[in-house]
Amino acid sequence: MFFLRFILVATLAIALPASANAKPTSGIERYKVRKGDSLELLAAEYYGNRVHKIYLMVENGMDHQRPLKPGERLRIPVSATITTAAGDTLGGLAESYLGSSNRAKYLAEFNGLDVETTLALGQELIVPLRVRYRAKGDENLRDIALGLFADASLAELLRDYNDLEGDTLAAGQLISVPVPKIKVQASKRRPPSADEDARASKRTDMMRRAALALPIAKSAWRAGGFATVKRELTRLELDYLDASFATDAGILLGSVYVAYDDVDSALAAFTKVLSRAPGLVLDEKIHSPKVRAVWNRAKEAPP
Repeated sequence: MFFLRFILVATLAIALPASANAKPTSGIERYKVRKGDSLELLAAEYYGNRVHKIYLMVENGMDHQRPLKPGERLRIPVSATITTAAGDTLGGLAESYLGSSNRAKYLAEFNGLDVETTLALGQELIVPLRVRYRAKGDENLRDIALGLFADASLAELLRDYNDLEGDTLAAGQLISVPVPKIKVQASKRRPPSADEDARASKRTDMMRRAALALPIAKSAWRAGGFATVKRELTRLELDYLDASFATDAGILLGSVYVAYDDVDSALAAFTKVLSRAPGLVLDEKIHSPKVRAVWNRAKEAPP
């Protein structure tokens, strides 16, 4: 337990949120040590703080700090940014990046999302760096959690995160530990691809447009200005909006189509909303029977 307590002191009692680790192929950078390199310098270069050398030590199985040898190969844990594409889900991204769809809740919570959230196009998610902890002997998860995080209750989280059946690690057994508070320095991050950059830029633009259009559309709806509502909202691409914006815009636009007796367009708008908020029910005190009838048709339609 000495090594664990050293980690605790060196990292100033890192808190472990419910989050997920990047998959090994994208969460680890292979580094060849050069003359003059040290753990402190690499930690400062990658993480912005020499204290974070501890992550390099844990990931590379070092029980104590030592000089690095030129030509030596190190595993450097790195965080990653995901820019969502069409069809991405928290479960699917957790499967791809974290190794299990069961870790979707960690990915969601780390990014301040509900696990039931339907992701928008171009949305950026952070996958924290993670380190591997290898048990030196038979070790209890409560002891590991207490040593790493000063909170023995996080043993349950470590067990769930690593899909363990018991509370004890056998000698040599590996577990994965996310370190969400540390992000790779900008100079060391992988630049976004052209497609990722385009999606992120379009999402930013659509969110800006929605923030301007929705108040105008809601005011126009109350005044009976259906043409204004339609003009303002048809400029938006709902797939790029946060769920709350997409829901408000889609319901309002669908309601306008109902008012124009354009049922097909109303169904399309409501279906788009339901893809983002499947369990949503319209309030009968706010929405007319005619609007709710079309809404229910959209809900009953096959996916």
